[in-house]
Amino acid sequence: MTNIEGVGDVKVFINYSESAETVAMYNENSKTSTTEETDKSGGVKKVEQKDSQKEVIYQEQNGTKTPIVQKTVEPKIEGAIITAKGASDINVKTAIIQAVEAATGLATHKIQVFQGN
Repeated sequence: MTNIEGVGDVKVFINYSESAETVAMYNENSKTSTTEETDKSGGVKKVEQKDSQKEVIYQEQNGTKTPIVQKTVEPKIEGAIITAKGASDINVKTAIIQAVEAATGLATHKIQVFQGN
């Protein structure tokens, strides 16, 4: 942000709602079987049985097994507090808010900017 005209030293505090989550890759097997039985009076009984298995897929390197990562879910940003030299100028403050909004997707009411030392 120091590349924004009028902005000096900057300090940023980001508040997250949770930490990052790593999702492992799984090998999934599922089987469904359906059975229909008819009794003497013509009534039909239908039985459905589902069986599923889910196992983590591992890779082995140097004798160590580690799960294969399918994806990492990044934490959700809840808010940002920025202190910056030059932020007492409303145009500089607005530029900082717009930059943080563009970079994080935060709504402007969740971004607070203050004059730094």
